[in-house]
Amino acid sequence: MKLPKIRLTKGVSLALAGVLGAVVVVAGQVALKVVRPGPTNNALAVVDGKPITLKAFQEEIARRGGETAFSTAQQRRALLDDLIRVKVLAANAQKAGYATDPDVSRAIDQLMADTYQRTQIDAPIAELQVSESDVAEYYRTHSAEFTVPASSRAAIIFVNVPVDATDDEKRTLQERATKVREQALAQKGAPNFADLARQYSDDPDTRAGGGEIGWVTEGDANPQWDSAVLKAIFDLDKPGDVSRLVPTTSGIYIAKLLEDKPASVQPLSEVSDTIHQQMVRTERQHQAATLYAQALANVQVSVNEAGVAAMEATEKAVVDAPHSSPAKGHKAG
Repeated sequence: MKLPKIRLTKGVSLALAGVLGAVVVVAGQVALKVVRPGPTNNALAVVDGKPITLKAFQEEIARRGGETAFSTAQQRRALLDDLIRVKVLAANAQKAGYATDPDVSRAIDQLMADTYQRTQIDAPIAELQVSESDVAEYYRTHSAEFTVPASSRAAIIFVNVPVDATDDEKRTLQERATKVREQALAQKGAPNFADLARQYSDDPDTRAGGGEIGWVTEGDANPQWDSAVLKAIFDLDKPGDVSRLVPTTSGIYIAKLLEDKPASVQPLSEVSDTIHQQMVRTERQHQAATLYAQALANVQVSVNEAGVAAMEATEKAVVDAPHSSPAKGHKAG
């Protein structure tokens, strides 16, 4: 694993910074020793007893853009000097006790965890092959995922029935709704549904548009329309059909089917890429869970449940504590 650059915290004094700068110069002039390419374990430089090998140097070149980015001797020497600088600062940080700094420890832990997961999961998953037959089998066994539900475009007439209406008022409103429906069902010389909605509907949002509510999808939870109204719409056989009276807690509805689209299944050609991505994602999640289970088996983990409970109790007490009211005679800010 490559050593990450570690940014020292603000606590480093100016005096320490001066010392580090001097060490960089000395290290560059004295500790550096460049050799010709040879075995990959040859040291290009040694900093505080720790070598910078030719192999590590070549890997750093690859990480930073490849040989084209370091085609001259000056560019390669600048890179080596930068690697020395990092190791010099890291060595001084180690001696100054930064290895136990919480920010440093957290960063190192995160870097190691990310690198471990990347090499154990991301690399193998890149080789994961999902064949056309695998995709076709998934499509066949998960057809519901690719089914577009039926949808309908409809119009409604609403007769409002107040909650506190008397029995006589409810009967009058029921009769009104019945007559409106009879007019909607009448054939010759009858006003059309849109005209009836404009004249009689108590729904302000749809009345001006002739009662049209747009498209609704079967099975969707639509808070705007009562489920009984949606069921009545999808029970209609063909465009032009008018529903029965539909009583709800707010009033009486009459619905007319204007247009419908039956349920359909998306063709495999349209969803094959989505299926492929889903299968790779599922496999990655499975491998991640397997990796963590194996990693967990290699270490001992204990949770102080009593301590966690005490912490939560303290947090709850703070949240539930009554807030003091402003002193009398002073306006709250």
